[in-house]
Amino acid sequence: MKKTVLGILAGGLFTLSMASCGEKLLTPEQVQAEVTAGFDAGKAAVETEVNSKCDADFETRVTEKVNMLDQAAQAAEMAEPTK
Repeated sequence: MKKTVLGILAGGLFTLSMASCGEKLLTPEQVQAEVTAGFDAGKAAVETEVNSKCDADFETRVTEKVNMLDQAAQAAEMAEPTK
């Protein structure tokens, strides 16, 4: 996915730099800076998405475990003889 994002950004920048028709084109350093900035932005978006999915999965696992422990405690409480 990262390579795809990088490829799209590089293609877009190349197209924009060539579309200037005689105007000043971007230098290789400027193109690299734009590609790097786009890649970093895409990377941040992917990391945010993955982190939110991981957090949601963690919350689900913790909730399931807490519910299971609550049920076990309730079952043990019911099985205890009353005094």
